[in-house]
Amino acid sequence: MQKSPKYIIFGIDGADFFLTRKLMDKGLLPNLKYLKDLGTYSKLESTNPPLTPQAWSSFVSGVNPGKHGVFDFGELEWGSYNPRLNTSDDRKTIAFWEYLKKEGYTSSAINMPLTWPPEDLNEGYMISGMHTPNINSLSCHKGVQEFIKKDFPHYKIDVMSHWYEDMDIFLENINEMIDIRYDLSLALQKRFPVDVMFVTFTGLDRVCHALWGQQDFVNPQNDWKYSKEVTKIFQKIDDKVGLILEKFSPKEGVMVLSDHGFGSLSHDVYLNSYFLELGYLSLDAKRLTKNIVNHPNWGRGKPLKLLLSILNRFRYFQRQIDFRQKSFEDISWEKSKAFSMGLFGNVYLHCNDRFPKGIFERNSERYHLVRQSIVADLRAMKHKGEAVVDEVFFSEHVYKGPYQIKAPDLILKMRNYDYITRGGSEFESHALYDTPELHHSGNHRSEGVLFLSGENINRGKTSKRAKLEDLIPTLFSLMDVAIPNEMDGQVLSELLLECDPFYDDINIYRKLSSGAVIESEEVKTRLKKLGYI
Repeated sequence: MQKSPKYIIFGIDGADFFLTRKLMDKGLLPNLKYLKDLGTYSKLESTNPPLTPQAWSSFVSGVNPGKHGVFDFGELEWGSYNPRLNTSDDRKTIAFWEYLKKEGYTSSAINMPLTWPPEDLNEGYMISGMHTPNINSLSCHKGVQEFIKKDFPHYKIDVMSHWYEDMDIFLENINEMIDIRYDLSLALQKRFPVDVMFVTFTGLDRVCHALWGQQDFVNPQNDWKYSKEVTKIFQKIDDKVGLILEKFSPKEGVMVLSDHGFGSLSHDVYLNSYFLELGYLSLDAKRLTKNIVNHPNWGRGKPLKLLLSILNRFRYFQRQIDFRQKSFEDISWEKSKAFSMGLFGNVYLHCNDRFPKGIFERNSERYHLVRQSIVADLRAMKHKGEAVVDEVFFSEHVYKGPYQIKAPDLILKMRNYDYITRGGSEFESHALYDTPELHHSGNHRSEGVLFLSGENINRGKTSKRAKLEDLIPTLFSLMDVAIPNEMDGQVLSELLLECDPFYDDINIYRKLSSGAVIESEEVKTRLKKLGYI
């Protein structure tokens, strides 16, 4: 007999609150509309910034990034300047499936970002998501892993637009990825049933990045071939949600969430070029000279090389050098006060407690003076006569916890995320502002979605305060599971008919001996193309 889960959680990566509401009102997302009418629909606030790895990590663990320790797709190794990929091992906190396991519940986690390498869920299972090198390392569950290899050999882990020159092939693969993920989710629940089923669809995020600015809901006059693709993909995911609920009617409830919303993207910002211009960042003259003279077209003599080595000591000449001759590896750390690394505009001050050649004592008078100076210069940035930076956040005001020290010192919001940095491609343009390197026209926003339905859901109510880290405490309240005192999230009591949560002094931190070693050059190449590292 087929076993239905007690709860089903759907992650729809990139589902935007305003777009979802618009499409529901038009009758284009009937299954999500049904869940809304049956229960609740609320705006869900993402993390700051609304970035995939830290957002999903905050959801599964119920804490802010200062506790789970994930701030971006990549980071600089502690005590060095070597970039590396963040993996599931970098999340320092326990996820909801571990708490549920101790209460006797089995769980699945299918395709959530930042789940590679996959965790062992014992009687449950995990299918890792983006950045998984191949289908041979999708799950720790031997039966599940063999089942996928045998019955789903064409399973698609991820699809991104910059991998394709032909948009038709990109969209064909997106649709195929959604279909296979749906088929696999059904097959796994039948073969390896669990109490809490969690499946994430990422196709909407991928098509929003690629085509948001060309969609008919952005530009109604646009009659391009692909101007309805975001709506079509969203409808396809809505259909899969309905079919899964039809096959497995959950006994207790349904949750649908997104890690962030979506909006336009118009410019990449080369923030390190700005820091170079202002003197916060300096490049090494010897390395710059070596880059130039090692170029295949270099055919000049030693006197010119000597002159070049002298001129390259001055910032004016460093700025004039072709951007293809400059990279993150050419920074003169001994002379640099700050730099940008990662997506969305993260700024690090060069502190000696983190970086081997750091020049600041953290929280010293000089640190605060330089930080305030950088803030003033960031606020002075203008493009086309208007300010670029909406807000500058101090990390200690945004994040709380033992891993806050890993966070960037400053977090930027630039033109409501219409402008971003790319972090791993600091000097890829002569301009400070340029068209997006990956030819994307969509970028994340803070307003995601939350649907809840079930017997104990206060039908028709909405929450004006819902955050990603609130969802697991709310789920635990529904399931009568103890909520750890150290969780940051609050139970969304206004969405529940009965609410009597109980808390306990439960450890929230994982015991990990070491981080995962990234052996896949394919993963590294993908991340470099995205500007993550």
